[in-house]
Amino acid sequence: MTTAREGHGWWPYLGPYLAFLVSSQFAGEFPASWQPVLLVVKPAIPGGLILYFFLRGDYPELRAMKLHPVWTLLDIAFGVLLAVVWMAPYLLIEGLDRPAAEDGFDPHMAGAGAVTTILALRMIGFGVVTPIFEELFIRSFVMRYADCYLRAGDFRDIPLARYTARSFWSTVVIFTVAHAPWEWWVCVPWIIATNLWFYWRKDIGSPILVHAATNASILVYVTWVTGGFPGHPLWVFI
Repeated sequence: MTTAREGHGWWPYLGPYLAFLVSSQFAGEFPASWQPVLLVVKPAIPGGLILYFFLRGDYPELRAMKLHPVWTLLDIAFGVLLAVVWMAPYLLIEGLDRPAAEDGFDPHMAGAGAVTTILALRMIGFGVVTPIFEELFIRSFVMRYADCYLRAGDFRDIPLARYTARSFWSTVVIFTVAHAPWEWWVCVPWIIATNLWFYWRKDIGSPILVHAATNASILVYVTWVTGGFPGHPLWVFI
C-alpha cells in the first residue's frame, strides 16, 4: 500500500554508508598510534547513525525481521559457505592478484598484550556493524531505488526482495565497485548468490545474517590459521 511520507527517505540508508566511507578514507591520514582508536571510531559512527534512525522509526524492515531459529541457522550456514567461496580462489590460485602482506590488518597494532581486544573490536566492526549498514544500503535502498529511478515514485513503497533485472544488476555493480578491484573475482559471485537468497527469504534479516556470518568466518579463519601474528598474507582479507 502506498503511503504519504515526508522527504525522500534516503539518509537513513545513505548516511551510515557514506559516514563509513569517509571515515575509512581519512583513517589512513592518521599515524599508526591512532589505529586502535579508529577501530572504535569507524564502526561507531555508522552504528550510531543506524541506532538514531532506527529509534526514529526509519527502518520498518528491521522491525519486521523474523528470526526463526531454523531459518537463522540456514542463513548463518549459507554465510559460512560463502566465506569459503570468497577465500578459496586466493588460497588455490597463488598468482591471483592481491595486496602485499604488509598492507594487511595488524592485530598487534596496540601491542602483543592487546591482540584479543583488537580482534574483538575488528569483529564488531567487520562482523556486526558493516553487514547492517551495507545490507540496508544495498539490499533495502539500492535494490528498491533502482526501480523508481527516473520515474515518479517512492522507493519505500516498493516491496523488499522484488526481482527485476534493473535492481538485480544495479546491486551487483554497486556492491562490486565499492570493493577493491582485486576482490572483484569473488564480489560478483557473492552478491549474485546473496541476491538470489534474499529473493527466496524476503526478509532483510537474512542478508544481514549471511553477510555477518561470511565476514565473521573469514576473521575467525584468518586468526586461526595465522595464530594472530601479523604479516601473514591472509590478513589482507580483514
